[in-house]
Amino acid sequence: MTVNAPLTGLEAAEAIERCSRALASRPNSPDAARLLAALLQRYEISAETDVSRRGLEAAFAFANVDRQALCNGALAFLKCHPPLADVLARGRADGWDAAAVLLTRKSARLLRDRLFAAALIHAVVADIEIEFLLTALRRRLLLSPTLLVARPVYEFACVLIQQCLNNEYVFFVDEDERARLGELNVDIDAVFEGDPAAGGVFLLWSLYHPFHSTIGHEPRAADKVSPRALRAVLRDELEARRIEAAHADHMLQLTAVTDETSRSVADQYTHDPYPRWLSLQAPQLGSARDRMRGHFSADALAVIDGPCDVLIAGAGTGRQAVNSAIGYGPEARVLAIDLSAPSLAYGTRMAEALGVENLRFAIGDILRLDETDSRFDVIECVGVLHHLADPYEGWRALIGRLRPGGLMLIGLYSAVSRRVIRALSEDPDWPGPDADDDGLRAYRRTLMGRVSGDDDAALTKSPDFFTKSGFRDLALHVSEQQCAIPEIRDFMAAEGLDFHGFSLPDETLRAYADAFPDDESPGALENWQAFEQANPRTFYGMYLFWCRRPD
Repeated sequence: MTVNAPLTGLEAAEAIERCSRALASRPNSPDAARLLAALLQRYEISAETDVSRRGLEAAFAFANVDRQALCNGALAFLKCHPPLADVLARGRADGWDAAAVLLTRKSARLLRDRLFAAALIHAVVADIEIEFLLTALRRRLLLSPTLLVARPVYEFACVLIQQCLNNEYVFFVDEDERARLGELNVDIDAVFEGDPAAGGVFLLWSLYHPFHSTIGHEPRAADKVSPRALRAVLRDELEARRIEAAHADHMLQLTAVTDETSRSVADQYTHDPYPRWLSLQAPQLGSARDRMRGHFSADALAVIDGPCDVLIAGAGTGRQAVNSAIGYGPEARVLAIDLSAPSLAYGTRMAEALGVENLRFAIGDILRLDETDSRFDVIECVGVLHHLADPYEGWRALIGRLRPGGLMLIGLYSAVSRRVIRALSEDPDWPGPDADDDGLRAYRRTLMGRVSGDDDAALTKSPDFFTKSGFRDLALHVSEQQCAIPEIRDFMAAEGLDFHGFSLPDETLRAYADAFPDDESPGALENWQAFEQANPRTFYGMYLFWCRRPD
């Protein structure tokens, strides 16, 4: 189920209200949950939106919906109403430490709020004010551990641990917290034997450190761990890590990784697999043709009508690969390659959880694909080539694997749109791509305190800003090249590729049509260059476009 025609603000609010009420009365309605998530991907909740809390909470139960969109909507709704609105108001007026005190003393009902907990458990908080509040609360719990005696407090602390796992412990840690953490004595054996005091210390420790960094990867039974709320989070995380480790150990290696830049990139994504996605708004089975119909003729799309071979080059943790495997349908044979075994292992686990069976993962370097005999009808390479030393060398290697008549989806960073990121390297506080995790957190907190202009706001509104792997990919990458439309045009001409259009929101395409009314779809690249110069955030994510190799 999709949202097609754009809605007015009032229409969107009414649709969100109806979906949430439908879920409140019929919580086992997957169609209503998918439509609600689709609406929340595109439209914001305001104070006037009459959302059913119960219905919004029910939507989180479905694994094949965009829980991040649900989280963003839930937090926007909660910010408009007590008790979260009151706690945030205190934070703005008196500081976030004061808000954390209020949270634990007089507003414990927020700690028991099921919708608030669902948002934190199933997605990533992408709101700076709420992050400030949660960071202050974590600090207060660490420095005043007797607060954990109260059941609402220790149960919410376990919710906060889940949020930290989701965001990969990106929250800032100050010197007082470091000193107190240095005093904690974590007795892991006692924790697994069920000692409540040891469990309490481990709970505090786990607000700052992922379980695997403390326990290791050896399987351990968590049935005795206390408190019970911690046991549940620990058991699920250890099982996920066990599955991923097994997949990483047995990952197929399609090619070696020998290029110096490729090895540096592989090291980054081995340490920080990216992106850590927690849910997927799964497309309708076989819906790729509908997505591509705006770019290709029926004759060109014949290559995906029956069994076809699809390559996802640079798959990372597999979100795009899983989405594409579902979209192309069960007759498609989808191969997803990447440099990082941990990233591919994450993708393999998520594909299994979503029941995707027409997808294989393998370690492989784009630059060495000529060592294989594989040919593909469709190649998707999004967000990858610009991390090579020469993006066009990698693109050329992919063209060599594309069958005549084959279709290609390419994503490249725009030099125009990435100027904000490029300027970070001139920032005296920028720690550089070799920054450790503490340096990353400190620099990120510096940026959070600086939000004063459009550029700062654009950076902190990126979803990647709110996870550790995302922020490293966004602002501290070991290798990033940026491209421009004229050089993309010249490369395609030299390689015999036909341009079949940018993938952009409908409103952007309408704006382009208004600016160049005589230009037929997909538009001349010279005109797109002029449009980008006039609208420099058009390709803020990246240039994302389809092209084709003629028969």
